[in-house]
Amino acid sequence: MYLSDLKDLVSSLAVITTILQFLSGSLVCKQYVVNGTTSESSPLPFICGFISSGLWLLYGLTKQDNKIILVNSFGIVLTVSYVLVFYIYTIKKTSVLRQFLLSITIYVFTIGYMSVEEDNEVLLSRLGLSACSLTLLTIAAPMIKLFYVIRTKCTDCLPFPMIFMSLIVSSLWFVYGVIEEDIYLSVPNFIGVVLALAQLSLFVIFPSIPHSPLISKTTLA
Repeated sequence: MYLSDLKDLVSSLAVITTILQFLSGSLVCKQYVVNGTTSESSPLPFICGFISSGLWLLYGLTKQDNKIILVNSFGIVLTVSYVLVFYIYTIKKTSVLRQFLLSITIYVFTIGYMSVEEDNEVLLSRLGLSACSLTLLTIAAPMIKLFYVIRTKCTDCLPFPMIFMSLIVSSLWFVYGVIEEDIYLSVPNFIGVVLALAQLSLFVIFPSIPHSPLISKTTLA
């Protein structure tokens, strides 16, 4: 069976798993509601998710790819909801509002550019590059935690379910990108697969709890 024969199956699975990944943010927001505060959490994951979904939606609309349009429309609705919950429970409301307004400004500016760009191929290329770049930045963010794990030799800070889900989602979108011959889908998701595997390998190498109290003391120092 050729890859093209698997297109519908792969794209459907990619959409379903990505939506489930988007829904994982509801668990984070539920904790904010239970605690009555966002504590020291940052809204950037939600705001970056909003910008990323927005750019991919515009890319999907330009390319006329219904799968990309569907999943990122859902992503925009959810990330905006998450930002709203964050705003309600944070004490840094001005900062959150400023960041969200900046993201909307970027989105509106991009839509404005789309309305004046007459070359569809150039538009598709620039939208794809922008969405791809933001996706790569989002994927690379967990590398900070990898340095912590290597230093402390403990994986207690890594969310195994989310990393495993990221591996599945990135793998499916990578295959879909290969089938569609779309480098803006295949390249960032290939990198996502590599990073997810690297993080999962740490669970095999290191324990999920510190070996001894000494490590905890060293971490806090």
